Amino acid sequence: MRVVFMVMLLQASIHGSSEIRSAFDIGTGKIKMQVAKVDEQQIEFLYCQSERISPSNVSILNQDGLITEEGQERIVTILKSLKSLAEGYGSTKYEAIATELFRKALNGREIATKISTLLGIDIKVVSPEEEGILSFLTIVQEARLDPQDIVVLDIGSGSFQITCKNEDEFIVYSAPFGRLPTYELVKNNQLSNLEIAISSIDPRIIKKIQDCKNSVIGIGAHPKCILTLKTSYDENDLKTALQASSKIDLDHSDLLLVKTIMEALSIIQVKYMGGRAGNTTGIFVLQSQ
Repeated sequence: MRVVFMVMLLQASIHGSSEIRSAFDIGTGKIKMQVAKVDEQQIEFLYCQSERISPSNVSILNQDGLITEEGQERIVTILKSLKSLAEGYGSTKYEAIATELFRKALNGREIATKISTLLGIDIKVVSPEEEGILSFLTIVQEARLDPQDIVVLDIGSGSFQITCKNEDEFIVYSAPFGRLPTYELVKNNQLSNLEIAISSIDPRIIKKIQDCKNSVIGIGAHPKCILTLKTSYDENDLKTALQASSKIDLDHSDLLLVKTIMEALSIIQVKYMGGRAGNTTGIFVLQSQ
């Protein structure tokens, strides 16, 4: 499916002149921020990268699928703290994306609008496809990679995306199985739900994975049972770590999540390039694609 969208919120309003901007990635597990001097979507100077642990969707959503008052207050407190930090660097513009947690919540868009008004931060609840493209653009910009030669696997707390680019077209696959949902699947012996979901992936992504061979870039969650200093991991690493991890915890389910994705898509190796700033670089550089 061709993904076409216009995100005017995320485009620079002043072309041809530098400005200090702040970008926020409001995820299910963490809220991340980057402050930089930007000129026509290019980062000229990086001032700050920071992150805060945010409440998980288990505690922030009530049984009716609504973000609670307590959850909203906790998010506001984190964003207010990060914005105060950004103001110290002279930031004049504040943009944010909200992902799976706000997509899932029945009042997610309403809460995003309320927080935007309260804090003066433009918040857009992005689709899974938009999130995948932002992840892709972030890696291309930060690692200076050829967008035609990579596939990006972004695993978050609430969902994961696999994104590639075919000439001028982004191809994105997304599933609502990030770290926390996968943990619930593993506890309830329902990992087959993940396998079924992956079976519907666009065959063009599979072909790109085959063509790119070992150029699958992993960002977001890292299977921590594998040596943290490693910049890549493969199926043998995952099997070894799983054998040493019998307890059903988040680390164990992380391993199973990554292993299931890699096996289903015949991914030989993942090069890990996770960063502290989430998809905020993508916010800075995104133009109409």
